Amino acid sequence: MRLCPVVIYALVIIIGFLEASIALGGDARNEITVGAIFYENEKDIELSFDQAFREVNNLKFSELRFVTIKRFMPTNDSFLLQQIACELISNGVAAIFGPSSKAASDIVAQIANATGIPHIEYDLKLEATRQEHLNHQMSVNVAPSLSVLSRAYFEIIKTNYEWRTFTLIYETPEGLARLQDLMNIQALNSDYVKLRSLADYADDYRVLWKETDETFHEQRLILDCEPKTLKELLKVSIDFKLQGPFRNWFLTHLDTHSSGLRDIYNEDFKANITAVRMKVVDANPFERKKTRLTNVDQILGNQTMLPILIYDAVVLFATSARNVIAAMQPFHPPNRHCGSPSPWMLGPFIVNEMKTISEDDVEPHFKTENMKLNENGQRTHFNLEIYKPTVNEPMMVWTPDSGIKKRRINLELESSSGTQDFSVQRKVYTVVTHYEEPYFMMKEDHENFRGKEKYEGYAVDLIIKLSEMLEFDYEFMIVDGNGKYNPETKQWDGIIRKLIDHHAQIGVCDLTITQMRRSVVDFTVPFMQLGISILHYKSPPAPENQFAFLQPFALEVWIYMIFAQLIMTLAFVFIARLSYREWLPPNPAIQDPDELENIWNVNNSTWLMVGSIMQQGCDILPRGPHMRILTGMWWFFALMMLSTYTANLAAFLTSNKWQSSIKSLQDLIEQDKVHYGSMRGGSTSLFFSESNDTDYQRAWNQMKDFNPSAFTSTNKEGVARVRKEKGEYAFLMETTSLTYNVERNCDLTQIGEQIGEKHYGLAVPLGSDYRTNLSVSILQLSERGELQKMKNKWWKNHNVTCDSYREVDGDELSIIELGGVFLVLAGGVLTGVILGIFEFLWNVQNVAVEERVTPWQAFKAELIFALKFWVRRKPMRISSSSDKSSSRRSSGSRRSSKEKSRSKTVS
Repeated sequence: MRLCPVVIYALVIIIGFLEASIALGGDARNEITVGAIFYENEKDIELSFDQAFREVNNLKFSELRFVTIKRFMPTNDSFLLQQIACELISNGVAAIFGPSSKAASDIVAQIANATGIPHIEYDLKLEATRQEHLNHQMSVNVAPSLSVLSRAYFEIIKTNYEWRTFTLIYETPEGLARLQDLMNIQALNSDYVKLRSLADYADDYRVLWKETDETFHEQRLILDCEPKTLKELLKVSIDFKLQGPFRNWFLTHLDTHSSGLRDIYNEDFKANITAVRMKVVDANPFERKKTRLTNVDQILGNQTMLPILIYDAVVLFATSARNVIAAMQPFHPPNRHCGSPSPWMLGPFIVNEMKTISEDDVEPHFKTENMKLNENGQRTHFNLEIYKPTVNEPMMVWTPDSGIKKRRINLELESSSGTQDFSVQRKVYTVVTHYEEPYFMMKEDHENFRGKEKYEGYAVDLIIKLSEMLEFDYEFMIVDGNGKYNPETKQWDGIIRKLIDHHAQIGVCDLTITQMRRSVVDFTVPFMQLGISILHYKSPPAPENQFAFLQPFALEVWIYMIFAQLIMTLAFVFIARLSYREWLPPNPAIQDPDELENIWNVNNSTWLMVGSIMQQGCDILPRGPHMRILTGMWWFFALMMLSTYTANLAAFLTSNKWQSSIKSLQDLIEQDKVHYGSMRGGSTSLFFSESNDTDYQRAWNQMKDFNPSAFTSTNKEGVARVRKEKGEYAFLMETTSLTYNVERNCDLTQIGEQIGEKHYGLAVPLGSDYRTNLSVSILQLSERGELQKMKNKWWKNHNVTCDSYREVDGDELSIIELGGVFLVLAGGVLTGVILGIFEFLWNVQNVAVEERVTPWQAFKAELIFALKFWVRRKPMRISSSSDKSSSRRSSGSRRSSKEKSRSKTVS
């Protein structure tokens, strides 16, 4: 088994001596021999290597001519690699190129370091340790440094793409090294950054993609794999909808464009796929283009990394070697022994020149942009081109100094591939929401509509406006609520859950922006500002009673007062008849009358009782002491009843005026009759539970202690509970929903001022690239006044009309409440008028009889006299008669009749 390497090594020695003898046939001072080590399947790299030296040797005025010695490795054998390196040195090579990163050993670098021969690498390799750097002092690598490349990926993902959560998938250790900075974005938090190795899923990649979709719900994937594996991986991912319109892929291998991905690209690839590659120098538009491209031209034109980098490595070494050798004459050829104790003296100078030379001083020019090495020989400066590998469309350029900037495309140089980009087609957004008035509701006639046309509300109008501005389609997904966090399961529900799982792209409703929600989803700028206030029941005032003046006393009190009035009147009449002091002569001028009369009959006694209780007094008063005692007690009773009535009347008429006893949250806290609460798990509850304010903490503790529970499942349930309990429950909720319910329910009212400040916004999954566009559109709607118009439409326009109850002072009484007093007055006046008319008619009848005239004549004469308001004296006879005697008799009869009437009245 060991004969094969020995035979191969012998053939290598023979070929080496032949090539050396050919090289020495010319002028040795003008020829520099360089060696290169390739693997057998690296034909493209070899051709690019040859082409580079061919162009270098064709330069005019060049004092050096480079001769190449190439060796090929059939397998990755460290012993054979050592033998080949020593054989190249024995042939007097001034530099060794390679091998690529397939080599598992750094033996070539160590041999070059010991012999002073420059060692040039052109492939990505893991970062060397400090000790390894001491053994690699003669090595330089024109491939990007993995640490800088990792930083470039970090800036692209973190700064430009603004990804905060994603899944990293790698194939090789070198690939993992390229992603090391990305793993530190969220300090390896498994909730944000998931790491997977393709080796763990080598048997079936479908397991990986199923886990990515169903378990991770991942929308952003970073994939580092060899180009030959990429096609198969992405093709399998289609079955798991990982190439959907809202998926984002970032391919980190620098040779992704050579994977043949465009061969399988079709309309199933709606995901946004971007990749990076080394940025090559833009072609000179004034340079004459080749009419016939060779195989090498095609290889370099494909921008495959290793052929391009070995070209730059050759140019870098050749230019540096020319500069050093020209400056250090005479030329000292390299040592030809692998174990020589003295290294080649020019080698360190050439390596140092390679580290410090400017890219403007090399000829021919580099293929890649921004070539600069550090003191360890690592390439820390290079440019990366961010592009779409599916359509080969350049997008941006990353540089170590300036970061990311947009790629400026020269239309004359960049020809369109003609491939349709399916990732930029009009997208259909799934908008998740829930039923909540007035944000999202079913139309009254929704049976006549289909799909999204069945719904209406503020949120629906907002989405319609945004879809018109951003040119996207949408469909609604309806869930049970905004999203509450369960501390036991550490899971969200409702709208937030759907966004976390990426089952929807936009969440809209009365969704408050909170810090806890922002940790799992992103929010746009607010579309509505609000606060918290108190919803309470508004008790309508009692119907106004026009006989309210009777209500200070109960019915039985009024009955007792009437009976007391009647009994006192009869008692007064009876006792007055027993008192000798109350019997007086009818005519005071007669000293010894035949009879006495008592003025305290029923009429006069009733008048005294009524006048006393009305606080008006009477024109006649009793004379006897027992009568005066009786009258005084009645006055005392009247005084007490009148004072009590007056006080009760004022209190009673003002007690039914509508005035809320709770004016603020402080009033709620200080009382214990009215319970109050909020929606369980909502932003309002979160506000009180996390507040450091003393009053808010007291309110939260009281809400937790109420039994039955003061919390509700939804705002709608809270509003219904306020109306049901009629003043014994208050509900804390957002002012927008509160105002909407107050506008449409006449028995609800807002209490107190706004508490705190909150905002509603659109929620999107973390890191969504369309969030900025949504925010800008919302700002534009706000500036145009569209948001206010929509709010007025859904808050103010309704058909509910409430009676306006005016809150008045307790001393102010309405006409209705005092209307009974006016009715009593009107009734008394009407009764007096009617009795006066009857008395007038009765007198007319008597006059007609006494004066022997017709009733009509008597009525006419009495009425005409009554209407003469200026006449103050009335004649005894007002009717005309020709017979005076009859008139005298009538007058005498009339006088006697009137005297009798007066005596009856006095008695």
